Amino acid sequence: MNDIAIIGAGVTGSFIAKELSKYDLKVLVLERKLAPGLEQTKACSGIIHPFQLPFKLLRSRLCLEGNRMMDAEAEELGFQFKRVGLITVAKNPITFLAIPLIILYLRMHGVRAEALSKKKLLEMEPNISEKVYGGVFIPSAGVVNPVEMTAKACMFAKLNGVEFVYGCEVVGIENRGDHFVLKTKKGDFKAKVVINCAGIYADEIAKMVGYEMKIIPGKGTHIVFADRGFTNHLVVAIPLKPNKRTKGGGALIGFDGKPLWGPNLVDVESKEDTSVKREEIEGIIAKFSPLFRKTPKEIIAVYAGLRSIAGSDFVINEPIERFINVAGIQSPGLTAAPAIAKMVLEMVSRHFELRRKQSLVRPVRASKNEESICSSLSEDEIVCLCNMVTKKQILEVAEQFKSFDAVKQITWAGMDCEKCKADIMKLLGDRILKDREEEEIAWS
Repeated sequence: MNDIAIIGAGVTGSFIAKELSKYDLKVLVLERKLAPGLEQTKACSGIIHPFQLPFKLLRSRLCLEGNRMMDAEAEELGFQFKRVGLITVAKNPITFLAIPLIILYLRMHGVRAEALSKKKLLEMEPNISEKVYGGVFIPSAGVVNPVEMTAKACMFAKLNGVEFVYGCEVVGIENRGDHFVLKTKKGDFKAKVVINCAGIYADEIAKMVGYEMKIIPGKGTHIVFADRGFTNHLVVAIPLKPNKRTKGGGALIGFDGKPLWGPNLVDVESKEDTSVKREEIEGIIAKFSPLFRKTPKEIIAVYAGLRSIAGSDFVINEPIERFINVAGIQSPGLTAAPAIAKMVLEMVSRHFELRRKQSLVRPVRASKNEESICSSLSEDEIVCLCNMVTKKQILEVAEQFKSFDAVKQITWAGMDCEKCKADIMKLLGDRILKDREEEEIAWS
């Protein structure tokens, strides 16, 4: 019997598992994909938001808290995190005159912000259009590789006793009074408490225990350009009229320094619709190009992901005794994940006497800064030339997750051109064969 079963190993479920692993609890995570973070998480922008409007919402409070926690989380888990900062640009006299009020409003809610003159803005971002009037700089914004961040949380949790079952889709739940039986394609699992972190499918999981809610998929498309260094910060325009459903995306940068524009918001019916349409690409380029003197030259990738929209706010509740929903976790869910985990821990404490473990095992930090890359060049052969990923780095991920998509998303190998895909598949296949041989020897 498990104390707690978490359904879903996206960023939210993984951080909850990480936090629970610090206590004497038997925790199980069921994930339908072959590795963590391969649904909504992998298709988000990877942006650590400095704030979320309006400030009265739960997701705004959790965003602020999660942002403040992110440096410590990156240090504890060993994922890459860069506070690159956000510049909001005034494109017209009205928004320029509003800058003092914007700064006052942000500071009232604990967000550090400073005004930028046109001259200072152009010094910080030389590619910005000279038609701008000024801007606001918010230094707390950052970028991560969202799947690496998620996988590192899972690794921490696993090292500290949490069991993960991948390729395991929950198809039914029975409430037995003092525990739940989770029916999956890999058999039945029992748990006293269930935490629903099923993302876009959280409404379907909730329905299995008799709770009705509606998750509406909202598709967001991104464009990745090749021009590293095109911008140094996240760049967005100060809107004359904020959109209630989305912040409208921005001219962002990925954790690897490449320009990342988007996302937009398109209503779709299917929870599997991650298609990218020509008009979506054209719309994103048309929206953000006026911010700059020139447009990035080469598009190397386009992709779309789905937001879990359950109204304007997160849905974190316990509608049925011992069944906790963590649903509707749209933007800024990545930023809020550590704070959500703390909130859920408090909810779990109502059902268990939490005893913190005396000692914890922490993952070995694997930095990809210039020094470590130079070191790895002398130690190992390069498999992915586009992103300078070594054979050793690929095998380290393959030992944890037997999935090409996981290797690609965590190491960034093959992300740009996929010329190295065959080599990665060969390494992954060899790793799987080695594991099988070791299992056969163990059983013989």
